[in-house]
Amino acid sequence: MRIIKFDIVCIGHVLYDIRCYVNNFPSPDKLAVIMGRLKSGIGGSTANSAVAASKLGLECGIIGKIGFDEYGWSVIQSFRDYGINMDHVLVDFSNPTGVSLITVDKDGTPEFVQMIGASEPISPEEIRPEYIGTSKHLHMTGLNMEALIKSSQIAKDYGKTVSFDPGRKKSDLGYKVLLPILENVDILLVNQSEAKILLGAEKDAEITGVMKKLRERIGKHKIFVAKGGYRNLHVYSPEGDFSISPFNVKVVDTIGAGDAFDGSFITAFLRGESCEDAAIYGAACGSLKCECEGAQSGPNKEKLEAFVKENRKALEITRL
Repeated sequence: MRIIKFDIVCIGHVLYDIRCYVNNFPSPDKLAVIMGRLKSGIGGSTANSAVAASKLGLECGIIGKIGFDEYGWSVIQSFRDYGINMDHVLVDFSNPTGVSLITVDKDGTPEFVQMIGASEPISPEEIRPEYIGTSKHLHMTGLNMEALIKSSQIAKDYGKTVSFDPGRKKSDLGYKVLLPILENVDILLVNQSEAKILLGAEKDAEITGVMKKLRERIGKHKIFVAKGGYRNLHVYSPEGDFSISPFNVKVVDTIGAGDAFDGSFITAFLRGESCEDAAIYGAACGSLKCECEGAQSGPNKEKLEAFVKENRKALEITRL
């Protein structure tokens, strides 16, 4: 068997996105007219993050599951185009490839209708330890608990670093339920709403207090990132705590912006950058993605670095 070494292996949902763009979301029994044509491409958080990291120069592998159908074939073709290894993409012959139907309004805000399909569950027995063992880092997104526990434990057994973006669905379970996973995680990546849900805090709770409590209860030696969107980004790490103001961009489509952040933050982390530089790198990548349609429309390395160089001085960085 050939052995390929990866910078990062991503595990989670692999989906096919079908998108339409409208001026306003339809209300009950009302019509919203699609602007232009229907758009489509691969989606799912783990796929989005893998594509973002691959565009920035990392060697990426992916663990996910698709159906034996035309959408699954499109996913394979797209991964091939992006240079992502597919040796651990599993095929389910009984269930269809997962699909997201996405409507995006004039402000770039998406609404989702999703069929998980074949993408979940992945059984622990289907995960090949050597695939994770040949990487430097494991990145996990929302998936069934058994797969996340197994893959994170494999990574720790091999001495690899691990990041986890639970998304809304897994955050709903609360940090106590997720502790068997979180104990193996080095970097926790959430948005501010998910952070509050994860802790069980009120919606109007102050994010600084929420993140500090999560650190106390999950582990002080870990890195905690609360993505801000149009608000300040917060990072809590052994290097120090800080917030960063958002970049000023024209928002067209926010689909996959958080995943682009994850892929670029991890890229900088694996290259030995400081948490501050990694956070700026991630925020810039997510911002540039928002200027374009589609979940995998983030920048390449050259465009991202030029954007950071040009706009970094405008950022407000506050020590917490």
